[in-house]
Amino acid sequence: MPSFQDLSAENPSIRQQYDEWRQIRSQNGEDPTDYQAFRQHVTGMGAPDPGEEEIDDFVGDDFKAAHPERYGGISA
Repeated sequence: MPSFQDLSAENPSIRQQYDEWRQIRSQNGEDPTDYQAFRQHVTGMGAPDPGEEEIDDFVGDDFKAAHPERYGGISA
């Protein structure tokens, strides 16, 4: 899985785009952990596709541990 740092080679603004997107999603009562929605947002802006697989540090390890149904119990 690529990290934000890995992806910043092609899209130097990806972390800022994520932070802003996540804040807006939270304010609108939408799921700020929906990777496919983030991917659609980024590509809709004309930025490079970050890939089908969720970015490694898209959510923190605590969130992953708290949601084994989504992350298969995989920890970092």
